[in-house]
Amino acid sequence: MTSLWCLECFVLVSVYAFDGVRRELLVVWPTALGWDAHVAAQLRPAVSPEQAGRPSGELTRLSRALWDTYVRPAGDGDDDQVQLGVVLDAVQKPNLPDAVGQLLVSYDPVEETAHRLGRVLHEVGDAALTEAVVGEVRCEVDAVRRADLGDLSGRAVQAASMDRLDASPVQVSAANEILRNDPLGGELLSAAVDPAAACVAAAHWLVAAAVVAADEAGNSPAGVFAEADDIEAVSVEVPTLVVRRLLDDGAPARRVVMDLLRAAVATSEGVIVDPDAVAADHARLKTLIAELPADQQAEVLASEPVRSTLLDPRRPARDLLEHLLDGIASCRLLFAEYADDELDDEDDDDEPDAESFSGGEAALDEAKDQVLEFAVLVRQEAEESRDRLN
Repeated sequence: MTSLWCLECFVLVSVYAFDGVRRELLVVWPTALGWDAHVAAQLRPAVSPEQAGRPSGELTRLSRALWDTYVRPAGDGDDDQVQLGVVLDAVQKPNLPDAVGQLLVSYDPVEETAHRLGRVLHEVGDAALTEAVVGEVRCEVDAVRRADLGDLSGRAVQAASMDRLDASPVQVSAANEILRNDPLGGELLSAAVDPAAACVAAAHWLVAAAVVAADEAGNSPAGVFAEADDIEAVSVEVPTLVVRRLLDDGAPARRVVMDLLRAAVATSEGVIVDPDAVAADHARLKTLIAELPADQQAEVLASEPVRSTLLDPRRPARDLLEHLLDGIASCRLLFAEYADDELDDEDDDDEPDAESFSGGEAALDEAKDQVLEFAVLVRQEAEESRDRLN
């Protein structure tokens, strides 16, 4: 289980607040494109501002704890479901101090956070507020459960903004369908799809795009990204690694994605997953700069630190997805470059005509045709190699 500090930094969840002017308990939650909000409760005048503010803080903490069971699944879904099932009982019948002030505290973070919320409601003593809060907790528990099943409708859509260390087959299928409709993945970043699942599908389509670009360029699939980088700046390291692992090592897309995400999350928690690889990377860097003067060596080492992860540990799944989609775009770029060269060679053999001097309209049509051809070829390759998606 991650620390509360890590949850506050990396998990966007339902956030509750008290509007003292309208005397409303409000809740907002993240979506794929922004935030949604609604009024959770209308508070009676008998509830003071101080009393109204405390439940909002405890509700937000409980939301973090609930969504942490989704973001960091324990590996046994039954345990998580039992854990979520006791939340409502804890809110409505919390552990209270006994006659001498002793309090039974649960080691389970979700259950104990629910008891804390229940104790606050007990102190406020407003039945209408308690009923409204219980309804809110029920909505949040239901959202987590549905997200775990791959259903990101309603409030469960907030899962699309989280970096989960798992990938629902339902969500992978949804992301794969988006990429089938548009192999460049233009809609994937704004779609209500779990980012980790989107990465699994995007890794599969990246390999398909790399194979198509490599066939056109006469290069290897893993080598197309460095070549595309000579045309314009593109992501190289992450797409190359993903393609090599899927094609050369035969690893499934899900394993490759989860390995990268786990390394990034571990880094955010101060842990190095593969210290031998980090040491080897450091040794390689020192070898490359060994011939530089000593003062320049120190400067280069400071400016090029050895990394324990290739991803941004603050947003690993979203960062990986951006790398993968950039890799697909660089494959299209290289494909178009070689397609243009072939057309130029054909034009050299023909007499110039009026269409040759027609300007940008013909060039634009040609570019559109290249994108369509690339999409058709990538779609065909992805379909023929769909077993890599498992």
